[in-house]
Amino acid sequence: MTALKPRDVPAFLKKRDASKPVVLIYGPDDGLVRERAKILGKQIVEDLNDPFNAIELGDSDLSEIGRLTDEAAALSFMGGERLIRIRQSSDAAGKAVAFFLKALDEGRVQSNALVVIEGGDLKKTNALRKACEASSLAIALPCYAEDTRDVMASVRDLLAAEDIALDDDAAMALASHLGEDRGITRAEVEKLILFVGPKSIRDGAPARLSLEDVRACLTDSAADATFDVIDRTLDGDTRGLSEAMFRAGGAGVSSIAILRIAQGRFLRLLTAQQMVRHGDAPAAAIKKLRPPVFYGQQKEFLDHLNRWPLRHLEGAVAALFEADLKAKSTGLPQQEIIERTLISLCANAARRR
Repeated sequence: MTALKPRDVPAFLKKRDASKPVVLIYGPDDGLVRERAKILGKQIVEDLNDPFNAIELGDSDLSEIGRLTDEAAALSFMGGERLIRIRQSSDAAGKAVAFFLKALDEGRVQSNALVVIEGGDLKKTNALRKACEASSLAIALPCYAEDTRDVMASVRDLLAAEDIALDDDAAMALASHLGEDRGITRAEVEKLILFVGPKSIRDGAPARLSLEDVRACLTDSAADATFDVIDRTLDGDTRGLSEAMFRAGGAGVSSIAILRIAQGRFLRLLTAQQMVRHGDAPAAAIKKLRPPVFYGQQKEFLDHLNRWPLRHLEGAVAALFEADLKAKSTGLPQQEIIERTLISLCANAARRR
């Protein structure tokens, strides 16, 4: 299996390698996995639910080890390639994909379909990942958390497709609100597009988003609920944290997305606190952070910096990454692991109020 490097992914998404009929998309960023699978799928069919040229195989389908092979070999009634989607990483999926790839390698079957697999955060020992890695006919798109530059580049690309420009101060505000999860990013950008209206209803006229537009649009959003969870944790507000977690759950925010954003926020505080330890004033340390802390959030950031000493931030960051590891490896409910960690950190802050 060929694993694409991050710099090669955009070109592949625009024009895939047709000699690789199996694409495995995996990694901890679920939103990015889903988005890339959608982009690839639309290279084959405009409508991912096309009843003639697209099919999704579930666990019961894949338990018939030859079902995937039969579907991939089937000819389209409309001509051209078909799309086969697999959105799981079970043992049945691994065996079915291994069977299919072996049949291709041995020349016993010819694929008339693109098989797109959304594998999630796969370990090296996962049967599905091992099956793909063993074949030259599969290609992998790892999806890891993006840094702020990547996120904002994605935002500008999505807006540019609708001929919408973004003021610089609006971009800074948006960067401070968005985490690294692509699903949340896309949801927030779609709200911005609806705010000014898609290009199709503007008769092609260009549009521009100001700082006021962005702030108004993000109010009461899923991202807002997510950041409220982080703020209440840092504040030591145990009751507020419970309410914020309930709202975030109701808004459809995943616990993993919350964890990723919490890691980012605590790491930024840790970076600032380390600068303070080396002689910077807290306010000066905040101004040195990149991306910069949005002006309207600097006071709250300073309050959190004053509330969280260096050793407590170091412990908090360690706890958050330990929760990440447990969520991936123990088999225990991810939401329970992450919520317990946040509650523990919140209690830590509450004792210093």
